[in-house]
Amino acid sequence: MDTYFAKTPESLIPVDDFSREAMQQYGDGEIVRVKLYKDRNPRHHRLFFALLACIFANQEKYLSKEALRFAITVQAGWVDEIILSGDRVALKPKSIAWARMDQHEFKNYYDAALRAIPELLPQFDGVDIEDMLISGGELTGASAWSF
Repeated sequence: MDTYFAKTPESLIPVDDFSREAMQQYGDGEIVRVKLYKDRNPRHHRLFFALLACIFANQEKYLSKEALRFAITVQAGWVDEIILSGDRVALKPKSIAWARMDQHEFKNYYDAALRAIPELLPQFDGVDIEDMLISGGELTGASAWSF
């Protein structure tokens, strides 16, 4: 079972009884290995898919949202390289599934995706797509996205 802590300026403190009891197993000054994981922000996740829908609606190059997401993911460098015969390399997009990445990883992917979009679709070069989506600008033709 996972334990949860809150960061203070000097340390991490348990936020519930289970976490507090788990830490009582260790003596003062004892070194404990901790894996840090920040839960995904669901609003940030939804913003990405709203952004994808906005981009898809304002382009003609990709025939499906899935093909667009695939291209953005590859262009963003979020891939596994698979070596094929003849030293050929195939790029397989990594999963961005909820359980596969924490918020820090997702933010890195999201930022790389924002940079990849104008590389794939030059009509978005110089356009602050995220700002237009959040503010409900003309690009989306939709209501404002509140993040």
